[in-house]
Amino acid sequence: MLPDAAPTVTSDHKAIARTFLQFANADYQRIRNLRGYYAKIARQHGLTNQDIADEYGITEAAVRAIIKRAAK
Repeated sequence: MLPDAAPTVTSDHKAIARTFLQFANADYQRIRNLRGYYAKIARQHGLTNQDIADEYGITEAAVRAIIKRAAK
């Protein structure tokens, strides 16, 4: 059995972790913007905020905020 040793963390490891977080944040922001865009299109095609909320798995209030943010 191997001893439980803490992994060695170097500045290189931290730089890699920061890079991964930056990629994840960029993906999150891109998706966040697209959700508003698609919600606006759905509204233009007759879906209600509640319909969109049900599809996204969020509240109707969150859909209103998404659409409002996308309008800016």
